[in-house]
Amino acid sequence: MISLNYPNEKTKVVNSRHKKNSPVIWRRRQGLESGIVFTTYERPALSENKILTTVDGRKDRFNLGRLILSIAQAFSHNTAVARYESLWLAQTVEDKLSTDDRELTPATIADVTYHTLKQFDELAAVQYAARHHLISTIRRPGRPSLS
Repeated sequence: MISLNYPNEKTKVVNSRHKKNSPVIWRRRQGLESGIVFTTYERPALSENKILTTVDGRKDRFNLGRLILSIAQAFSHNTAVARYESLWLAQTVEDKLSTDDRELTPATIADVTYHTLKQFDELAAVQYAARHHLISTIRRPGRPSLS
């Protein structure tokens, strides 16, 4: 069995394509010594392409880890999903933000994250929105409190 001595073996790109509706690039690579052909999916890091403008006007880098944790907290009702799907959801949000023309702000990140979560899990979306003050509860007069 021939094995690719990755990452030490040099490779060449045999074929390359942009994915539709996504900033991901698909590449077919071949090891120069072994001849093994394999596929890579490369995506740009948002932290290297866009600058985050914070609420107080400072410039900062996008932090994928912080977004993963924030999404995981929204799944307090389902810890298995939080554990296994938070990274994938955060990368989906990152992909959407990298193709979004709006300025990168915490409000933009929260909005895109909320809409992404809404497509995946309604309850997680509501919990995320409540935590990030995207929604508020307004009690009508005369209605009993749930607490």
